[in-house]
Amino acid sequence: MNKHGLISLGVLVIGGGFVGPATAEDLYRVNVIKCGAPATTGDCGFFPSSPLPLDEGEIRSNDKGEVTVDLIGAAPDTTYKIYVGSFFIGGGFVQRYPDASCCRNIGTVTTDAQGNFDGAITTSPGAEFVFPAGTSLAQPSFVFTYIPVGGSEQVVYTTGFAVVAR
Repeated sequence: MNKHGLISLGVLVIGGGFVGPATAEDLYRVNVIKCGAPATTGDCGFFPSSPLPLDEGEIRSNDKGEVTVDLIGAAPDTTYKIYVGSFFIGGGFVQRYPDASCCRNIGTVTTDAQGNFDGAITTSPGAEFVFPAGTSLAQPSFVFTYIPVGGSEQVVYTTGFAVVAR
């Protein structure tokens, strides 16, 4: 993904389903939502709506810094790169971890043949991703990208929350 693509990723996206309250061990728990999904207010900035399916997803981080990703009904046998940053209204997406330098992902997840994944993010050396002790991120957003065959990296999912009609 080029620097301008990630920086221009920038409309706050609201959609998905409510995952419920965080457990005592969870410090952070949020839905993973599809860019451009019905009932969202945007399409992940200048990026088009995601061509990939996603039934539901969730990211959790516990008090040890361990991060768990759960994807259900995503594209089968697909590897997603994951970035951490913040959205801001009218300006885009700013990467905030591991530093403010552009375009360094924290690792990847790969779905199985049914399009599901439940586990840790794998770093490039092959270890499980863990936030170091003392890490503090206000309002982090996780962004998932993939590279289609013959194409360039594109954003397909992000984290957000649901506004559910009653």
